[in-house]
Amino acid sequence: MWSAVGAAVLFAFYNAYEARVTKTTIQQTRAALEKQIELQRESAREMALARREALILTDAKSLKIAMPAGNKDLPVLQATWSPEFGLVISGHRLPPPPRNRTLQLWLIPEATGGKAIPSLTSRPGPDGEFDLLVANPPDSPGTTKSLAISEEPDGGSSQPTTTPIWVGAVAGK
Repeated sequence: MWSAVGAAVLFAFYNAYEARVTKTTIQQTRAALEKQIELQRESAREMALARREALILTDAKSLKIAMPAGNKDLPVLQATWSPEFGLVISGHRLPPPPRNRTLQLWLIPEATGGKAIPSLTSRPGPDGEFDLLVANPPDSPGTTKSLAISEEPDGGSSQPTTTPIWVGAVAGK
C-alpha cells in the first residue's frame, strides 16, 4: 500500500515537473515567435522604404541635385527629388557629427525672405554611408530654391543653428 501511495506521489511530482518544463518551452517559443514577427515587420518597413527610394531614383520626372560641401575635404551629396514620390539624399564617406549632434535637412524657399523649412534629421552610418529618405517633403521642388544640410543638436532645430555644410540649388524646375 505504501508503494502505491509513493508511486502516486512520485507520478504527481513528475507531472508537475513536466507541466513546468512545457510551460517554460511554450514561453520561450512564444518569445522567439514574437521576436521573429517584429523582425518580419521591420524587414517589411525597410523593403517599403527601399521601394520608395527606388521609385524616386528611377522616376523620369525626378530632379538630380548635387550638394557640394563648403569644405572641399567633404564628399558631395546627391539629392534626387521626385515631385510624386519624395526626396532622397545620399552620400559616402561622411564623417559622423559629434555624439550629441545630427545632420538636418532644410528646404530653402524660393520666396524672398522665406525662412528655411526644417525637415528630417539623420546621422551617417558607421561606415560613413548617408541615406535620407523624405517621403513627404514639406515643400515642392517648384517653390524651393535650394536644399541645405547643417549640423544641429540631436532631435533637430526649428531654424538652422549653424552654417549649412552642404547646399544644392534646385534647378531645372
